[in-house]
Amino acid sequence: MLRRKVTKVLEAWAGSSRTKALLVTGARQIGKSYSIRELGKTKFGTYIELNLYENKRARSALLAAKTASEFVSRVSILSGTPIVERDTLVFIDEIQEAPDLMTMVKFLVDDGRCAWAFSGSMLGTEFKGIRSYPVGSVHEVTMRPLDWEEFCWAVGTSDDALRAVSDCCEREETVPTYIHDALLSNFRTYLVVGGMPEAVLRLIESRGDLASVRMVQADLNKQYKRDISKYAGPRTLQVQSIFDQLPVQLEGDSQRFVINSIDPSARFEKYQRDFVWLQNAGVALKTELVDEPKSPLRKTANAGKFKLYQSDTGMLMERYPREIAQAAYLDDKDPNLGGIYENAVAQELTAQGHELFYYQTKKRGEVDFVVDGPKGKAVAVEVKSGRYYHAHAALDRLLTTPEYGVDLGIVLSRGNVERAGKVLYLPLYAMFVLPLYLCGGHDDGFRVEIANI
Repeated sequence: MLRRKVTKVLEAWAGSSRTKALLVTGARQIGKSYSIRELGKTKFGTYIELNLYENKRARSALLAAKTASEFVSRVSILSGTPIVERDTLVFIDEIQEAPDLMTMVKFLVDDGRCAWAFSGSMLGTEFKGIRSYPVGSVHEVTMRPLDWEEFCWAVGTSDDALRAVSDCCEREETVPTYIHDALLSNFRTYLVVGGMPEAVLRLIESRGDLASVRMVQADLNKQYKRDISKYAGPRTLQVQSIFDQLPVQLEGDSQRFVINSIDPSARFEKYQRDFVWLQNAGVALKTELVDEPKSPLRKTANAGKFKLYQSDTGMLMERYPREIAQAAYLDDKDPNLGGIYENAVAQELTAQGHELFYYQTKKRGEVDFVVDGPKGKAVAVEVKSGRYYHAHAALDRLLTTPEYGVDLGIVLSRGNVERAGKVLYLPLYAMFVLPLYLCGGHDDGFRVEIANI
């Protein structure tokens, strides 16, 4: 079983007064259903699950319910399971097949006999027209692929090793060489495998068969394309074009998404909703350009100038030729893998709850990410995939511009922990400790402790 940080969040909901229903959102195949299922089986005496995609009869019957009492009765007869008051979790999966059911949530919560959990794929796209349920009736949790730390747990990295990395980063001391080398190797594996649960499990069960992992990723990418065809409606071709262009754009020198790559006459205003669709579906991560690297960054963000990353770096890697994955895993000098390394960091920053921004001007150059940090100041983050990571002219210029007030630049690279004035060098595998610098401390409320391996 894969250990997920979200488990702690779900258990906290289950242990509360349950005055809200649980809604777990996120992309397809990231472990939403599994996590809720385990919650129901371990924290409730009675567990009922109805899948609206597989069970068309249940979908029709529940849509026809007029009251909460009738809804509960139909759940009971459809599942064949008696309701045990205040000790039953009802999980309605694939809710995107009948999103209007969410309008019943307030009344189901008020009924009080059951705890209610809902989940499904493409919720960010399907719910736009029906989010009419009253504020305060739903506890919404967004799930994403396994982040880097969760991947480490899955492949057997000891808790002691991760704690040692965190301590070294906090004290700005060198990570022991044996840990440094091992985790850099694991990080390269993460670039190829990513965080989709099925891909990670295939890696473990096949004892490292990366060709087998790529087969899983190929199937998942095909599923995402089918979902676009099913849920994007009349904009299917446009959304599909953007999805197809994503890996191509990240290979470019600027890595910024060029709108007319879709169509020579394309304009951002025409395609804006299509980019939002991919974001809401949990498929893409949009990183907007800011005119000034000053908090709040959203204030000067330019929605029409952006980079587009894929939500999972392993699924992005599968879309490139096999030789690219080989180069990443074997740490070859060529080709340039900067876009893929950035994708992994974008995925990690998103998992930590940060909006994604970057900074670029002709005069000062480009800084990969800028993040709203503690004390109202932005923090700059550079990602270096190559061996010459001490060269970062754009970052240096940003840090020496007094009007921006940026006091910290973090360079994530293959190097060890090192401090040079305002620049802090951290190993790429230390990106899980970024909350120390971006949030002002450990994110202990979202950290899952595991036994030593």
